[in-house]
Amino acid sequence: MKKFLSLLLSAVMAVIGCFAAVTIGYVLVTSRAEWENTEPAELTDAGSPYKFYYAKLDNTEKHAYNEILSEIYSMPQSVEIPQITAEQLDRVFSALLYDNPDLFFVGRKCTISTKWLRTFCTIEYIIDKEEYPEAKSALDQAAEKVISGLSKPDDEWQTELEIHDYIIDNCEYKLVESELVYSSAYGALVNGSAACEGYSKAAKLLFDRAGIESAVLSGTSENFDGTRGAHMWNAVKIDGDFYYLDCTWDDPLNDSGANIKIYSYFNINNDMIAGSHSDFSYDFNCTQTKANYYVKTGKYFESYDRSDEKRLAALLADALNAGEDTVQIRFGNESAYNGAVADLVDSGRIYNVLLAAKKKTKVDLSTDSLIYYKDPGQLMLTFVPEKN
Repeated sequence: MKKFLSLLLSAVMAVIGCFAAVTIGYVLVTSRAEWENTEPAELTDAGSPYKFYYAKLDNTEKHAYNEILSEIYSMPQSVEIPQITAEQLDRVFSALLYDNPDLFFVGRKCTISTKWLRTFCTIEYIIDKEEYPEAKSALDQAAEKVISGLSKPDDEWQTELEIHDYIIDNCEYKLVESELVYSSAYGALVNGSAACEGYSKAAKLLFDRAGIESAVLSGTSENFDGTRGAHMWNAVKIDGDFYYLDCTWDDPLNDSGANIKIYSYFNINNDMIAGSHSDFSYDFNCTQTKANYYVKTGKYFESYDRSDEKRLAALLADALNAGEDTVQIRFGNESAYNGAVADLVDSGRIYNVLLAAKKKTKVDLSTDSLIYYKDPGQLMLTFVPEKN
């Protein structure tokens, strides 16, 4: 669910109903013994090059995963698989949908049937087989537009930033639980409307094609008022370390209803995400901060006192000179954040910063007024200078 950015920037609203459970029809007949001790054949190269959840399955489940993925793109009525339990099918089907965001044409339901001691999986599709080639082409073209436009394709951090910004700039949040297209990469990249599942799967699809390892995560989000709901986001491996990324929560609305983008959830670690996200489908145990947006761009303050006003003025001037309208800064702890709020906002020292910034830019900057947003949950301050 979208969140609104007010003068007190709340951490975010819970995103409810982003991912529905897989519905399974199940009949158990054949034996699994022959599969349990047999290593699966070489994993198909269909789908994503980074199949994180496949690696978490047991051998029988891997066989089923591989059989389904090898055939699913031709949209067959059924696929023969080893005999598996309902719980195993749930893990296999969830892994398929999490790992492979190009399965936008696949629904939520998967049923098992048996015929002459052979087991078959029947999958629900949400588009007609005749429509698939055109839809696939549209998704491929949308993805290629992003990948071909990357400014530094060999720079993982810059590539991630541009993918993050593209999704936020070109997709608006929309949750229609009865229409699964809003929960797909197709919804986000082709239609320009998606729920959190669509945001996260679009990000993974683009990371896949850019050669960046990532995974889709599901779990629970908690709003500033304590309400909770299902949510999806990503883990991304940048320069050897995993970080959490949430494009949905970096795409809020301001008071006028216009989209803006922030970087509160761009490459955050366990401590940074703990207050808002829980019940992870997998805990990546992210501990690093060096690829965090604010650390990487010099907008991270471990502590704060008045000697930092020159640094803040330089950041503000640099943003204005680059044509940006805002500067966002993040603090390393509550003490630093509260001290900055008290000094800059409550005591009005931000106007001293504006005066110093005005000397460093040709932008006709007002030194009498500005808009600011506070986000105590993420220890962030956002300043929006006004121009004369």
